[in-house]
Amino acid sequence: MINKIFAIINPISGYSRARELPLALEGRFRQEGFSLDIHITRFPGDAKSCAKKYGGNYDLVLISGGDGTISEVINGLADHSVPFTVVPSGTENLLAKQMRITYDIDKLVETIKWGEVRPMDLPMANGQGFLLVSGVGFDAQVLLHLNSFRTGNISHLTYFWPIWRTFWEYKFDPVTVEADGEVLIENRRGLVFVTNIPRYSVGLRIGKLSEYDDGLLDVCIYLCDDQIKLVGHAWRTIFRRHIEHSDVIYRQAKKINVSSPVELPYEVDGDPAGSLPVEYTIKPRALQVLLPPG
Repeated sequence: MINKIFAIINPISGYSRARELPLALEGRFRQEGFSLDIHITRFPGDAKSCAKKYGGNYDLVLISGGDGTISEVINGLADHSVPFTVVPSGTENLLAKQMRITYDIDKLVETIKWGEVRPMDLPMANGQGFLLVSGVGFDAQVLLHLNSFRTGNISHLTYFWPIWRTFWEYKFDPVTVEADGEVLIENRRGLVFVTNIPRYSVGLRIGKLSEYDDGLLDVCIYLCDDQIKLVGHAWRTIFRRHIEHSDVIYRQAKKINVSSPVELPYEVDGDPAGSLPVEYTIKPRALQVLLPPG
């Protein structure tokens, strides 16, 4: 039975909602007899350290923010057995969409009372946990451009200029990818995605076969050396026909290594994470997520 709840709220993500949420939670949870403590994050990394220090003292950790905030918290919860759930307030909210979670206090209360706790895998990128997707090259460069001018909450429109700029500037540098010891490509030009759920931004499903509790990572490689081919890949991905194409390599594995002879960035769950090389591994069912009933 869930009684003690710890809410970690990012005040920047979905700014207007974030300002109203603490009072809404306190009033409703008091009516339901839940015990609630709230922490408002103040700086990058605060959510992770707070979850690590205090998360184990509660029956449930409630995360309000976007996918980046969720990623921070689950890194802090990795050593605890406490389940988590989310109140989505970011731009994409990929996890919430995948798990049928909405920004609705009534439905949140129903989930706490009658929801189902399910195990969830924890992928790792060079030792950093993530939940959803990691991209090498193109989308990581988009995020670096975005962060160069980002000052607060963002919308889908905010991505237009970084995507447009990256599209014309990108050089399609060569990469080498190994999956469970098998060399999939060696020094070939392309884009690489490692996924734990099917969803990617704006409704795309790059990891078409991904399951969050199967103990496997999915890697999707788009062989590509110019903008015209990139548009073709994007078009096929929109219609979910990319896996069958001859210039796409798709595998499932427990360990994936990606390297390049040049410096290439990679991102995890929508945040820049570093430069290649990167080793992806997975901790099967290391997390517990509370899902809505039904």
